[in-house]
Amino acid sequence: MEAPRTDLVRALRSAPELRATDEGDSLGYLSGHVITWGDWYEINSVYEGRFMERIAPGAASKTIRENRAAIKVLFDHGHDPALGNKVLGELTELEEDDIGLRYGLGLFDTSYNRDLLPGLKAGVYGSSHRFRAIKDEWDDNPTRSEQNPEGIPTRTIRELSLHELGPVAFPASPHATA
Repeated sequence: MEAPRTDLVRALRSAPELRATDEGDSLGYLSGHVITWGDWYEINSVYEGRFMERIAPGAASKTIRENRAAIKVLFDHGHDPALGNKVLGELTELEEDDIGLRYGLGLFDTSYNRDLLPGLKAGVYGSSHRFRAIKDEWDDNPTRSEQNPEGIPTRTIRELSLHELGPVAFPASPHATA
């Protein structure tokens, strides 16, 4: 199997947590886990092929340490026709815990964030992140299992470079929260 192309968008499903803040210039606080450690999800992509994937604990520690200031929070990876690459807010939390990679931010008081609020409050969006795999392990002939009943190839990401994260309309995996 060929290695997947880099810098592809990965979506992780979630229901957002949005709460009020004391900050006068914020519409609320959005938080959750954009990555959950060890949870398998299927990738079925024209670009990458079909395989099961999971992210190992600690895979984001280096990117947080070295690249935190450059990580942006966008809606639909900046591909929404109305919002484009408008940043939703500034990350105030980005840390690994026992569950996965937790993030949090106050939403800027903007018209585009006000347009997103009903969907965020209703929990209809998922969460996603754009990353590049730095270290990964493949098993092209895994044993069939409950998580992988067809025995398709598996990939475990040991280190990644995170570029962007945020709520999305069509996430790929049911494990992460926003």
